Amino acid sequence: MKERQKERLMVAMIVASQVSPSFMFSGVAVAVPSMGEELGLGATALGLVETLFLAGSVAFLLPLGRLADATNRARLYKLGLLAFGLSSGLIGVLSDALPILCLRLFQGICSALLSATGAALLADLVPAERRGRAYGASIGAIYVGLSLGPVVAGVLVDAWAWRAVFSFGGALLLVMYAVVELGLPSRWRRPQPGAIHLPSAALVLAAVLALVFGTASMARPALGCALLAAGVIVAVVFVLLQRRLSNPLLDVHALARRHVMRDALIIQLLLYMSAFCSVFMLSIFLQTCQGRGAQTSGLMLAISAVLMAVVAPVAGTLADRVRPRVLTCLGVALVTLASFQGCLLDMDASLGEVAGILVCQGLGFGLFSSPNMTVIMNSVERHELSSASALSAKARGLGMISGMLVTGLLISLRYGGEAIAAAPERFVGIQVVSFVVLAALNSAGLILGLLGLRHGGVDEGGAGDGGASDADAGDGEAGELSRPR
Repeated sequence: MKERQKERLMVAMIVASQVSPSFMFSGVAVAVPSMGEELGLGATALGLVETLFLAGSVAFLLPLGRLADATNRARLYKLGLLAFGLSSGLIGVLSDALPILCLRLFQGICSALLSATGAALLADLVPAERRGRAYGASIGAIYVGLSLGPVVAGVLVDAWAWRAVFSFGGALLLVMYAVVELGLPSRWRRPQPGAIHLPSAALVLAAVLALVFGTASMARPALGCALLAAGVIVAVVFVLLQRRLSNPLLDVHALARRHVMRDALIIQLLLYMSAFCSVFMLSIFLQTCQGRGAQTSGLMLAISAVLMAVVAPVAGTLADRVRPRVLTCLGVALVTLASFQGCLLDMDASLGEVAGILVCQGLGFGLFSSPNMTVIMNSVERHELSSASALSAKARGLGMISGMLVTGLLISLRYGGEAIAAAPERFVGIQVVSFVVLAALNSAGLILGLLGLRHGGVDEGGAGDGGASDADAGDGEAGELSRPR
C-alpha cells in the first residue's frame, strides 16, 4: 500500500509540474502582437518568435531522449524546468529582438527536455494496464496550462503588456521546479561513450534551422530557396546515415516494421500541423485584423484548451478499456472538421464562427492525444521509454513546426518585413490558404487512421511490465527502437 501511495504522489507531482510549461506555450501566442508593436517587429520576425521555439524543441528531442535513457530522466526533467523558468524571466527584461529570438530557441531546447522525459517518467512509475489513465491525467494537466495561458496572458497583456507574461510564467516554472526538486529523487549517472551519435544530432539541428530560416527569408527568393533546399538535403543525409549506423539516433528499420507505432506517429504529425498554427493565426486574426482586445482573444483561444483538459483524462481512461485507435479516429475527424471551418473565415467573421472552430479542435485533440500516446508507449520495452516518448514528442513537434512553416512561408512571401497591421486583409487571405492546406493534411491522417481500423488485428494492447505491444512482440520487433543491429 505504501508503494502505491508513493507511486500516486510521484505521478501527481509530475502531472502538476506539466501545467506551467504549457501555460507559457499558449500564453506567448497572445503576447506576440503586443511584443511586435513595442519592439517594432515585422511579420516575419513575429513568426520567428514562435517558430524558433518549435525549432529548438524538434531539433533536440531525439538526442535528449537518448541522453535521458542513458543518464537519469528525473534529473533532466528538473533541469528543463529550471532553465525554462530562468530564461523566461530574462526575456521579460530584454528590449532587443535578437537575444529574445536566441532565448526562444533555447526555450525550445528546454521544452524538448521536458517532452522527452515526462511521459517516460510516468511509464517508469505506472504499470502498463494503468498507463492510459496516467497519460490522460498528464495530458489533461498540459491542457489546463494551455487553457489558462491565453486567459491569464490576455489579462496581463492588457494590464502590463507582453513582458508580464514572461515574468509571471517564469515565476510559475520556478515554483514547479522547487516542488519537483524536493519531491522527486534523482541521481545523475554519466552516459556511456557513444550513447548519442553527435554527427546525427548536428544534422538534425542543421536541417531544422535551415528550413526555418529558409522559410523566413522567402522575401529574398534566392536565399530562401537555397536554405530550404539545403534543409531538405541535410534531412535526407540524416535518414540515410541512420540506416547505416549500428546504434542510430532514429532506427528507421524498426519504425518501418512497427506498423502500428509508425502509423500512430504519422497521424500525430499530420494532426498537430493544426495545433499551434491555428492558434497563432486566430490570435493575430482576432487582435490585429478584427481589432479585439488581448483579453477577449485570450478567452476565445482558451475554449479549445479547456475542452482538451476536460476530455483528455476521460479519453485516457477509455483507452484502457476499448481500442485506442477508435478514439483517435474520432479525434482526427473533429480536428479535420475544424480545419474546413477555418477555410470559411473572412474579415467579418463573428466570434461564434471562431468559437465553432475552437470547439471542434478542442474536442478532437482531447479524444486523440491520450489514446494515441497509449498506443505509442505500449509498443516499446521499458528501456526504450524515453526514446519512444521523444519520438512521440518529435512527431508532435514536427507537425507544429511544419504548420508554422507553411504559415511563415506565406507571410514571408506576402509581407516580408512589413507589419501585418499595415494590410490586415492580406493576412485573412493567408489564413484561408493555410486552413485549406491543413484540411487536406488532416484528411490524409483520417484516411490512414480508418485504414488501420479496417485492417484490425491485435494492435494497441497493454504489454505488462515490458510495455511492448502483443503485435510487436509477436513479430519479434520489441526492443528494436534502440537496439544495435
